[in-house]
Amino acid sequence: MDFEKINLIANKFFYNSKVLNIEFIDSGLINKTYIIEHLKNGKKSKFVLQSLSDIFESYDMVNMNHKLITDHITNKIKEKYIKSDNQRWEVPSLIKCNSNNLFLLPFRSEYWRAMEYIDDTLSFDILEDNKMAYQTGLGLAKFHVTCSDIDLKKLENTITDFHNTKHYIDNFNKIIQDSKFSKLDAHLNKRVQKLVYNISNHILYVEYILGHLRDKSLDLRVIHGDPKLSNFLFDNKFKYVVSMIDLDTVSSGYLLTDLADCIRSICNIAGEDPDDIENVYFDINFCKSFLTGYFSIPNQKGDYCFGLLPEYIYLIIVELTIRFLNDFLQSNIYFKIKYQTHNLYRAEVQYRLLSSFVTQIPILLNSLDEIGISSNPTFVSDLQKIV
Repeated sequence: MDFEKINLIANKFFYNSKVLNIEFIDSGLINKTYIIEHLKNGKKSKFVLQSLSDIFESYDMVNMNHKLITDHITNKIKEKYIKSDNQRWEVPSLIKCNSNNLFLLPFRSEYWRAMEYIDDTLSFDILEDNKMAYQTGLGLAKFHVTCSDIDLKKLENTITDFHNTKHYIDNFNKIIQDSKFSKLDAHLNKRVQKLVYNISNHILYVEYILGHLRDKSLDLRVIHGDPKLSNFLFDNKFKYVVSMIDLDTVSSGYLLTDLADCIRSICNIAGEDPDDIENVYFDINFCKSFLTGYFSIPNQKGDYCFGLLPEYIYLIIVELTIRFLNDFLQSNIYFKIKYQTHNLYRAEVQYRLLSSFVTQIPILLNSLDEIGISSNPTFVSDLQKIV
């Protein structure tokens, strides 16, 4: 970490500030994020400093969306719209840069921004227990309900084809045709070929599901877009959700996409980068606790076709498996990596999670039925015929 560089950038955002400590946060796969502790006007405090990835259509649009969401939630907090046992709810609002009075600082070839740091919170890569799974569901429900009246026309699309499963499949098919596996060593070639063969069987059924879902009339809502566990901040004492962070992927979309992606994340109790892939499996009990928390807010069920949740969980795990594999075969151009085969390993982890999830679908259907949500009873048998 270049302390001198980070120190220089941090001081562009604040006058009368002295950086005391810089902590790099390595859980994000896209942006580079640092927590800065500084002495400002003689008082210690922290803020978040972030270098934005070049995957976005426009940095200005990213920040416009971010400000729209945080301003909206801040107003709801002031109106005491969220009432939940005196649990606090906060947002990571943007901080204007003193050197240009904007939310964005160009620095050499990079673009930086600063955000408020939310005190007395913790983030996790792996859940500790079912209570935290419940609180994660409740936290996502709060986010959805609070943002439900935002004008979708004001939200910009910051990443082309984000969560467009068909787009990733088309890319996969093209990459597989163009890839020269012979360039890989024998061991890597075997790993890639095995994963390609396994996931190709699932792609056949995914394309069938996508056709089926096109006939469903799902309303577009405000979604987080990347509600993995590490994007929830928990109160460090009582372990309830205080905030959702990493709002760069907020967009109009389907609530089911958010629920499915969040469940995919929290139910992999080995984490997305486990030391031993054999420890990866889909924890159905965390899933049940999450759903209980999410639907504990009145009127959440509505008529939104939540019975399609099993299909969406299946789709999102297949989608992420393909995205990691695509990125590996394209020389790791999207996700940050720590070693050359990192994205291949991530794809293998997601595929193992997928295989475990398929075995848990009957229990998930029963769980949905218990909370009054009817699902597709033939999903399991249809899947078993094709996969």
